Amino acid sequence: MTWFNVLLNKDKENMGKKEYILIRNFAVLFIMGILLDWFFPFRGIVWKVAFVLLSLYVGLFKEKGKLPCEKAVLVFAFFNLLHFFISFLRVTPHISVIGGILFALLSLSLFTCLSQKGVMTEEFFRIIVIIFLIAAVLHFNHSRLMRIEKLGASEDSDVTVNASVVFLMMLPMLFFINNKIQKWSVLLVCIYFIVLSAKRGNILASIIPILLFIRMELKDSKHSFAKTLLVIIAIIGVSIITYNWMTNNFYLMHRIEVTQEGDSNGRDIIYRNCWNAWVNSDNVFTYLFGYGFDGTIKHPQIHKYAHNDWLEILVDYGLLGIFLYLLVFFSFFVQIHRLSDYKSKVILASSVFIWFMKTLYSMGYTEHFLSITMICIGTVLGQYKNSENKDLNLIQDKEN
Repeated sequence: MTWFNVLLNKDKENMGKKEYILIRNFAVLFIMGILLDWFFPFRGIVWKVAFVLLSLYVGLFKEKGKLPCEKAVLVFAFFNLLHFFISFLRVTPHISVIGGILFALLSLSLFTCLSQKGVMTEEFFRIIVIIFLIAAVLHFNHSRLMRIEKLGASEDSDVTVNASVVFLMMLPMLFFINNKIQKWSVLLVCIYFIVLSAKRGNILASIIPILLFIRMELKDSKHSFAKTLLVIIAIIGVSIITYNWMTNNFYLMHRIEVTQEGDSNGRDIIYRNCWNAWVNSDNVFTYLFGYGFDGTIKHPQIHKYAHNDWLEILVDYGLLGIFLYLLVFFSFFVQIHRLSDYKSKVILASSVFIWFMKTLYSMGYTEHFLSITMICIGTVLGQYKNSENKDLNLIQDKEN
């Protein structure tokens, strides 16, 4: 009878795992749908709604015992949603923006739960990183052609391509792959497209994660001279190739040169207008709660998104919004310190750094593809929760 119970429990466990594997695969499919939205006969909103509903289902009904950083992200997400509905009293807000916010932020609890259920494995990352890489290349080339067409330039023209953000968001995935050839090859492809895009912010945001990746590789190989030598050769090779790509990209070199001369591509004007709109409002309510959802778009002195999370939030939601967003990053900082596993610390630090950098030169919390980095963040958090539960069970067993 005991063996029957064991087999029955094993059967239930396998059936439960199949359910979460299915959820995981659908989640990846929906992200892929956004990456390749032009390929399908229906609009991208189908993928967005499906992913948000899936994230809500898992977050509300499947995951229990959320960590403080998860709660902070969810509070900020629903704070945005509340403002979105309130804004209907005065204007018609952009549905695509709230869609992006929910897509990005709700994915954290989704992937944390999937990690807890044991379906975010090394084999999964080994396969999915290749699938994402192929989709990212197709997405990049399509975005580049659309950009050239919009500018009325020739096909061989040099343009800035924002789509390189996908390669940036993929970088933390490298830490989950054990195959050396695969991880270094994927790194090289990501670097190539980040450099090719000439997006200065994405290049800067990639530096720390790449350096942490290199340090991790050296740390893992320190007990073997042959492995250390191979890692050093790989580092030198990637460094030389990257240097050649950068120096031979004259468009990128020109953008770096004009940046040094003070050209911020008009961001300084946008930033100044956003700051002045908030600080000169002469209204205590606006100081505390802002102008509401899409406040930068509706404000007569701005009419543009801030290209900076902090200024966007300041104008839209005031000091209360800034406090909630700061709380998100503070809770992640605390979580990094709580992790005992060095590799988990590095993965979480790299992922949060990429997100934070995006807040400074672009938009982070409205970015759909932040969900790709959330895969890595959620995997680390799920593993941490499992280890905490395991330790708690051991303590209880000892007490009994």
